[in-house]
Amino acid sequence: MQIVPIFISGVVGAACSVAFSYGVASLPCGLVSKGADTICQVRSFGKALDSWKFGFIVGGLVGLILSPRHQFISRFQPIHLSTASLITLGIYFSNSQSTGVFSASLNSLGGRVSTGSYSPRLSAFLATIRWAETGTSEPESYRKLVFNGTFNDFSTHPLKKQCAPINGKNVCSTAAGGYQMLNKSWQDLAPKLNLKDFSPASQDKMAIEYIRRNNALNDVESGRFDTAVCKVGRVWASLPCNNYNQNAKSIDKLRTYYQQQLQKFEISRR
Repeated sequence: MQIVPIFISGVVGAACSVAFSYGVASLPCGLVSKGADTICQVRSFGKALDSWKFGFIVGGLVGLILSPRHQFISRFQPIHLSTASLITLGIYFSNSQSTGVFSASLNSLGGRVSTGSYSPRLSAFLATIRWAETGTSEPESYRKLVFNGTFNDFSTHPLKKQCAPINGKNVCSTAAGGYQMLNKSWQDLAPKLNLKDFSPASQDKMAIEYIRRNNALNDVESGRFDTAVCKVGRVWASLPCNNYNQNAKSIDKLRTYYQQQLQKFEISRR
C-alpha cells in the first residue's frame, strides 16, 4: 500500500524532530545544580514532545514526494506541496507564538501584584527588596536574571546559571526574578506553597515566606523597617547584616527608597 511508506516516513520525521528539539532544549540543563538538572531535563523532554506533529507532517510530505509509486503522486502538483508545507509551518509557528503570548500576559501582572494583595508596608518592603536585588521595583524586575538578561517564560524557574566577578571573586548563581530566587529555593518552596508557576504573584509569595521564616513579618507590618531588613539580611545579599561581600545597599538608602514606596502605596489605597 502506498500509504505505508508515507506513514513510516512521518514516524521517522516525528522521532527526528523530537530528538533534535530535546537536544537543543536540554543544552542549558548541565549548567544548573543536580536537583534542578533533573527538573530541567524532564521539562525539556516535555517541550520536545510538542514538536512530533511538525516532524510527522514534514516526514510524511517527504515520503509522499519520494514515493516510488509515481502514479500515486501524479495528481499532486508542486503548488499543492508548497501550500501544504506553508500551512504546516504556519500551524507550527502559530503554536509557538501562543506560548509567548501566555508568558507576556503573566509578565503584565507584575505591576499590580503587591499593590492589590498586601498591606502598604509589606508592599513597600517587597518593592524595596526587588529594587535592592535588581535595580528596579517595576514589573521588569520579575524578569531579571542574576547578572545579564531577562526571561519571558514564567511557567517555572528559568534554571539558568550565570557567572560574573564580584569584588575579585568569580560568583556563579541561578538567581532569577524580582527577589533573585535560586533554583534550590524554587524546589523547596514551590511544593510547600503550592505554586503552579514562577509568575510575579508566586515570586511575591516566596519572598513573603522567607520574611516569615526569619520572623520579620511582624516587624514589617509594625513599621520596624531596620529590624526587619537585618533579619532577612542573610536571605538577600543586597541587604546589610550579612558577610557576603556583594556590594550590599546601605540601610539609609534602603530606608529612603522604602519611604518613597510606602507613600506611593498608601496613596493608592485612599
